[in-house]
Amino acid sequence: MNNSISACLIVKDEEKHIENCLQSLKNLAEEIVIVDTGSKDKTKKIAEKFTDSISDFEWNGNFSEARNLALSKATKDWILSIDADESFSEEDCNKIKKMLEREKEADGFLLNCRTYTNDMGIAGWESCKDDRYEESKKATGFYVSKLLRLFRNNKGFLFEGKIHETPHNSIKKAGGKVYDTDIIFHHFGALDKEKLRDKKETYINSLKDRLDKKDFSEKSEDYICFELGRELINLKRIEEAILYFERAISINEEFNYLLALGGLYLYKNELDKAEKILKRANEINPGNSSLNDNLGVIYAKKQEFNKAIRKFEKAIELNPKSADAHFNLGLVYRDKGKINKMHFYFERAVELNSSYKKKVEQFT
Repeated sequence: MNNSISACLIVKDEEKHIENCLQSLKNLAEEIVIVDTGSKDKTKKIAEKFTDSISDFEWNGNFSEARNLALSKATKDWILSIDADESFSEEDCNKIKKMLEREKEADGFLLNCRTYTNDMGIAGWESCKDDRYEESKKATGFYVSKLLRLFRNNKGFLFEGKIHETPHNSIKKAGGKVYDTDIIFHHFGALDKEKLRDKKETYINSLKDRLDKKDFSEKSEDYICFELGRELINLKRIEEAILYFERAISINEEFNYLLALGGLYLYKNELDKAEKILKRANEINPGNSSLNDNLGVIYAKKQEFNKAIRKFEKAIELNPKSADAHFNLGLVYRDKGKINKMHFYFERAVELNSSYKKKVEQFT
C-alpha cells in the first residue's frame, strides 16, 4: 500500500506564515494543494515556489466547500489538512511516515494541535518553559486540541460544517476507523491579535445566523451556543458569552459548558454562582486541572484556605506545568503567613512562566 500525502490548504492573505508552513512539509507531503479564497497580498506568489496546484474559490462563508475543493484536486493516498499559520516539526513528520507504514487499518488520525498563546487564562494553558520544540519559543505557553487532520483520500470522506469544519462525521458515517496519536503540529494564528479578531467576528456572525434560522442539521442547539460563547470570550464580550453558555446548559449540562460558565462568574467575582456551577462540573469530571484551579481561587477569595490548598495541589498534580496553580498556591501560603512555602511556589511559577516574575515581585 502506498502512503503518499497530499497537503491541502485553504488560504487568504497569509504572506506572514505560509512559507514557514510549506517549508515544514517539504519532506512529508508529495503534493501540496492550495485553494485561495481572495488573497490581496503575496500569499499566492509565495505558494507558487512550492506548488503548481493553486485554485481560486469565491468566498461564500462555507469553509467546508473550500476544503472540499482542495480535496477534489488531491491525487495522493492521504489527505493532510493544514492551515497556513500551522507547521510540523521534522520529528513529527518522521512519526507520521512511520505511523502510515504501521497502521494499515486506520482511515483517519487525530493529531494534537498546539495553539500558542500568551493568554494564561485559557483553559488547558501550559507553559513553554523547558519545552523541547523550537516552535515553542514564539510564545509563553500553549493549549492542545485533538483534531482530525490526516485521513485517506478517494474514500468519499468530505468536510462538513460551514465553520469549525471537520471530516469526522463523514468518516464515522462510512464506518471508518479513526485512531488517536501523540503527533503534534504547531498553530501560531492566535498570536496575531488583529487577524484573530476578524476571524472570530466572522464565526460569531455565522453562529448567530444559524441560531436565528434554527439550523441544527450539522450541530445541536446547545453546542452552537457553547461555540458562540467561546468565540465571544475571545473578544472579551463576557456578558453576552454568559447568556449563551446558560442557554447551552439549560438544554444539556455538559462538563465543558459548566466549566466555561463557572470561569466567567469567577472572572466577574460572583463567587457563590461560580462555586455552585463548578461544583456541578466537578461531579461530572473531578480530574480537570483548570476546574480545580478555579475552585481553589474561589476558596482563597472566601478565605477558606485549607480547601483552597487542596484544590491547588490537585490542579498541580493533574498539570505539573500549571504556573497559575503554583502562583495561586503561593498566594494562599502568603495569606497563611507561611513565607518559605510562598517563596517555593512563587519561584516554581516563574520557572514555568517568566511572565509571572512581575506578579511575584508585588508580593515579595
